[in-house]
Amino acid sequence: MATLQQRIQRLEDIEAIKNLKRRYIFSIDMGRYDDATDTFTEDAIIDYGVFGLYRGREALRKYLTSDVSKQRSRLGIHHLHSPLIEFVNDTLATGIWELQAMVQPKTVDKAYWMAGYFTDEYVKENGQWKQNKLKITWQIITEYEQGWGKQTIAFTKSDYGKIQL
Repeated sequence: MATLQQRIQRLEDIEAIKNLKRRYIFSIDMGRYDDATDTFTEDAIIDYGVFGLYRGREALRKYLTSDVSKQRSRLGIHHLHSPLIEFVNDTLATGIWELQAMVQPKTVDKAYWMAGYFTDEYVKENGQWKQNKLKITWQIITEYEQGWGKQTIAFTKSDYGKIQL
């Protein structure tokens, strides 16, 4: 049985990982892309599904600060739900988060509902938790006006062209 101190440390680690993920999502929504990328390890793998695969923190930073990304949303609100965080050991953990997002691109006069889930890996570096792997599995990307009951698009890279961002 774990000691009281070990159990407290585990709870503190869970809260640190939750705050790390919150900081990442809030930074994305606010356009603070340097803050968002700083939540990752240097050699992280970030898989946004139809929106691209990025190897390394600097590749993600380049994408997020590119003209393409800056034009992508005039409004983005991402909600995370129901985290399931499990520990492999004291410095490695995994997480699954449900995601719902409302997005309004700058490039078209449409709004979108988006939903799916994150599958993450976290590592503790120098006493701080960082995201090491992030994968989004999209379940719904649909125009707001259509709703997810009438239209669901974009599960694979080949469907990307159907999304007018």
